[in-house]
Amino acid sequence: MPWRLKDLVPEALKKAGGKEKLKRGLVLAAWKEVVGKELAQLTEAVGLEGNTLWVRVADPLTAHQLTYSRLALLRRYEERFPGMVREIRFLVGPLETPPPPPPKPPENPEAARRALKVAQEAPPELREKVARAALALFARQRGTPCPICEAPSEQHPCPTCRRLLESPAVRKEAERLSRGQAARLEGEALLAAKHLARERLLAEMRELYPEALRERSLIPLLRDLARRYQGLFPLEALPEGVRSLLSKET
Repeated sequence: MPWRLKDLVPEALKKAGGKEKLKRGLVLAAWKEVVGKELAQLTEAVGLEGNTLWVRVADPLTAHQLTYSRLALLRRYEERFPGMVREIRFLVGPLETPPPPPPKPPENPEAARRALKVAQEAPPELREKVARAALALFARQRGTPCPICEAPSEQHPCPTCRRLLESPAVRKEAERLSRGQAARLEGEALLAAKHLARERLLAEMRELYPEALRERSLIPLLRDLARRYQGLFPLEALPEGVRSLLSKET
């Protein structure tokens, strides 16, 4: 059931005493609506320090899954309380709320499959809770996995990765990676930089390949591009023509 402002104001005023504290009380109270009914049963907002919202989570895997939805949660808070919540941090610990009821049969088979996979990594005593939380999280997500960060999105790349691809720091990192240098970024920024480096190396190999067929002296250059590509993506295959040409020259 959605939170109604007229129900929250009297109690918040009584406990907080002041307009600013009232806003903070409303931010904490709104967590259940922001995160959704199922996940609200496994989490609780415990404090707002500056612009950072602290949320207690029942188990580590639920906290890990929520981390991937952090940007979506921040957007929902921004719609309700502009400028109040800039960051969300998750703390693992026991909740004061009662245990949730047994889950209903899943309506989304793909979400259920992914939730079961996540739950299998949890300790046996936590698997039911983790499965329930993961199912609720995956069921709320729409779209197919982003080719860069793998987060479900209706746009490809997802909006977050689109912004990262335009970042000067990410583009500079992509240049370093494509030259075979060590990575300096991490997280989603590194994933975006590797995506740009992949495109660059593939484009250079495709451009050089027909020239190397005609001029054999260019094969070492093609081999160097292939070496850098495989160093970044050891599980990915080289373009068929490049792989075939280089295998004949070994």
